[in-house]
Amino acid sequence: MHKLSFKLRHRGCSETKFSMDFPDCHITVIDIQSDNKQKQYFYYISGKSDKFELIVSYLKKSKAYKMVKEIERSEDVLLLLVIIDQGSNYVQNVIQKYNGFFIDLHTISGGYEYWHVGVINRSHISKMIDRLEKMGDLEVLHIGEVDFSHVLLSKQQKKVFLHSYKQGYYETPRKTTISKIAKELGLNSATVGEHLMKAENKVIRHSIKTL
Repeated sequence: MHKLSFKLRHRGCSETKFSMDFPDCHITVIDIQSDNKQKQYFYYISGKSDKFELIVSYLKKSKAYKMVKEIERSEDVLLLLVIIDQGSNYVQNVIQKYNGFFIDLHTISGGYEYWHVGVINRSHISKMIDRLEKMGDLEVLHIGEVDFSHVLLSKQQKKVFLHSYKQGYYETPRKTTISKIAKELGLNSATVGEHLMKAENKVIRHSIKTL
């Protein structure tokens, strides 16, 4: 398999604009749920607490955000639940179109989105880059091979992980569920969930070493 890492100053993107307006904040985005119209995220925002009220107010006033709910805050971390209107100009749509999958959470800092993507077919990387270049200021950070299965994953983890990928489990929105995967492989759901969690953690840890 192959890995593509890049940063993008995403033209017309509300998240990029948010980051440009609050350049001292670092945002980790956790995708919770997506459909054809909306995306639901957790924003894990690290920065100075004296900016947190301004951030919440800023996002609530933005037309792009349909819901902004504060979950918790500490001295240097703000956790928000947000809902954004889905559109055709999403990076996730490009990654999904070329059968890519996320191997790390995407982050936003200094007006750039940072993405780390796994791709099975290397020829898809250039196509992905062509599409991304039309979306804003793109800088490719890394292209290389990543052997997700050799040594990293056990035989059973590899089997479950690759089957889940092929069935669309890592697409946005997901095209299958852990229950369906378990039935197809003749395993129980708890076992499949455990194999996926261990495989995902190994893939992420291995990928971070190559950054």
